[in-house]
Amino acid sequence: MSADRRLIVALAVSGALNLFLVGGIAGAAWMRHEARREAPVAAALAQRPPLWTAGRDLPPEHRRALRRTLREAALENRADAQAARAERRAVVDAMLDGRFDRAQADRRMAAARTLEGGVRAKVDGRLTAFAESLPPEERKVLAEGLRRVYAPRQKPRDNGDGERPRRKNREAP
Repeated sequence: MSADRRLIVALAVSGALNLFLVGGIAGAAWMRHEARREAPVAAALAQRPPLWTAGRDLPPEHRRALRRTLREAALENRADAQAARAERRAVVDAMLDGRFDRAQADRRMAAARTLEGGVRAKVDGRLTAFAESLPPEERKVLAEGLRRVYAPRQKPRDNGDGERPRRKNREAP
């Protein structure tokens, strides 16, 4: 009887372990599927390189100075950037909570845009002041880098289901 009991316990433990493993594999597969579905959105947002990369072809001392300038601008503008994000989050929270008021949402979104515009203006001012401090040849190098950064974004290649669109047969009548 004791051997039968050990066998039943061993089978129960084995079944629980198998169930745990199958659940883990299924969960990992689901997470991978979700990540692929959201990847085109993340890719679209990440297509434009960061502003500091505009100086990657500058001499090391000017490259460091550009990064320092942009870092200082970011620190100086942190409060306004956080306030803009808070305004947008408040609108989203109101949508989720069911207390959405269109007029209030429009005001909050406008406030967020104003704050972001101010941040952008301050960063641009720092950037142009930095460019003014460069010798003309290095300013051209920075301008080429900025041209890469500010280039129009490419449209993401997505048909909505996380996969690339298929090419159409161009030879069809």
